[in-house]
Amino acid sequence: MLLIVWLGSFLISIIAGGVILKLLRTRDVSRDTLNPDPQVRSIIEAHDESEEVPDERHRRQTILRLMSYVRPHWRYAGADLVAIVANAGLDLTQPWIIGFYLFNGVLGGGSLSRANLSLLPLVVVLLVVSFGLQQVFSFFQTYLTELVSEKTIHKLRLDIYRHTELLPMGEFDKSHSGDFVSRVLSDTREVEKVMEENVDNFVQNAVTVAGALGLLFIVDQMLTILVVPVCVALIVVVSLFKQTIKRYSRKIREAFAELTSKTFEVFSGMRVVKGFQLEDHQAAEFSDRSLRMVKAKMRLARMSGLYGSSVDFLMLVTVVAVVWFASPAVISGALTFGALVAFLGYLDKMFKPLVQMSKGNLKFQQALAAADRVFDLVDRDAEVPVSPGSFTPRTIRGRIEFDDVSFEYHPSTKVLSNFSLVIQPGETVAIVGSSGAGKSTVVNLVMRFYEPTSGRILIDEYPVQMLSLGYLRSKIGLVLQEPTLFSGTIRENIRYGRLEASDEDVVQAAKAANAHDFINSLRKGYETEIGERGVTLSVGQRQRIAIARALLKDPTILIFDEATSNIDSESESLIQDALRKMARGRTLILIGHRLSSIINADRIVVLEHGEIVEEGTHDMLLTKGGVYNRLYEAQMHPSLTSSPP
Repeated sequence: MLLIVWLGSFLISIIAGGVILKLLRTRDVSRDTLNPDPQVRSIIEAHDESEEVPDERHRRQTILRLMSYVRPHWRYAGADLVAIVANAGLDLTQPWIIGFYLFNGVLGGGSLSRANLSLLPLVVVLLVVSFGLQQVFSFFQTYLTELVSEKTIHKLRLDIYRHTELLPMGEFDKSHSGDFVSRVLSDTREVEKVMEENVDNFVQNAVTVAGALGLLFIVDQMLTILVVPVCVALIVVVSLFKQTIKRYSRKIREAFAELTSKTFEVFSGMRVVKGFQLEDHQAAEFSDRSLRMVKAKMRLARMSGLYGSSVDFLMLVTVVAVVWFASPAVISGALTFGALVAFLGYLDKMFKPLVQMSKGNLKFQQALAAADRVFDLVDRDAEVPVSPGSFTPRTIRGRIEFDDVSFEYHPSTKVLSNFSLVIQPGETVAIVGSSGAGKSTVVNLVMRFYEPTSGRILIDEYPVQMLSLGYLRSKIGLVLQEPTLFSGTIRENIRYGRLEASDEDVVQAAKAANAHDFINSLRKGYETEIGERGVTLSVGQRQRIAIARALLKDPTILIFDEATSNIDSESESLIQDALRKMARGRTLILIGHRLSSIINADRIVVLEHGEIVEEGTHDMLLTKGGVYNRLYEAQMHPSLTSSPP
């Protein structure tokens, strides 16, 4: 009989588990998780833009996308499901053993005259065997759950990170970096916690509830009918609360992202904070953002408390109803004492998982809110380094042409207007102008960080849109005004220009950038750890390492975006010498604010309000007495151009 009970509960559990496994192996989930098919994307976009699409469809789509990450590990997930089902089935045998074998058999159903101690060893063996096997399957369940969870989250986190790297610069310019960090790390961690702690429990609880409900009908159908309305009421309660909980959870995630962004921003600019004694001001702003998150969490806590109390109340009502109707049945003999014990045992086996499932729904909704933020980032259009139909020439000579190019970062605010310029291979061209004239925009367009609003940009007479994006950027070396270095050694930072470069190549690049001597003067030389963003080096030293990195790339086109505006005269002299070496055989674009750094350029282009107003050599432009002359005089002789007191 016990074997029949175990097999019955096992079969009921298998049915519930099989549905889950089929979902894991389904072929209908999007084939490309990062770039869902047009139908999936249309569902997501329609949800964002219209309230006509039910939120349930969006929720289901999020779950399917998460499960598509589990699908490659379906064998482990299937083994985990077997362990869960076996664990639940063994757990369901214990109330039967205690109720029918111990109470009705050994203890005689409460009557000592019918007691049978000869069955006691059997009862003990059955309990020990069921418990022991349950622990074995529990071990495999814990291990396999962790294995599937870590493999799944690793792939999800890696995909999000790689996709974020490929987002256009416009996405980074209009968003806080802390928000990206929050989505890549914190939101994926929220999903990971649910996968580690809640998913296997949810499946096990579902299997246990299905098996327990079936066994309750076997023990006593009339009492079981009292339980069914509670299950229906529980479903109604979950449905009423889940959308509100998810909404509050999303607000918490957004508040946490704001807090992360603020913290990242302040810690990155700590020198300014300390220099201007802004500690109290920044602490107050941090406190305001932290309080927003506290308030959001307290709203969720109130909702969670009300939700939990509603579930517990339904459970209490059911237990009271069972005891009220079962007690007279036991006294009249219509129900044996052991059957009542077994029924209460299975009721407990059903109610505890139901309570855990309903309360686990809170965590599940929080995870879905986090997953929505993750997939919102994933669904943003990314750059394609090698797009279909793109062209990769054998060589690039370095001719650059801007053909009637206009560009605007925001509608109705043009940064470049009908900009036309041809730069010949090997030519050094400086682009100057006052702040906001559009100088750095030229760099952004050449690098294809942004696309022109109108007009064309050509490299060696090829439209840049035709060239493979990865190939285009591999041929351009870029040195920015604020050199970006990464934590690690000097050698590692220079080698970022070409990862396969030898140590000798690194040294030669450093020599060409006039960085070798100062590097050798350091105690550990090229193995010196420079700290986050190269904080242990001076600005001039960081800039020369950035130049060495660009040189190691061996680009055809070199772009210096105000690379000498923040350094001292000695460092500028060393960099100017490096520029002269670098310019040989390369097209060189100098974006200049400090005019002393560009006077030797082959040609100087002066921008004003996004248009070319002057063009020529340094001497030619000075004789014109125009915009360039005014800028030059303002820098070389500031006392002559300043207003009288």
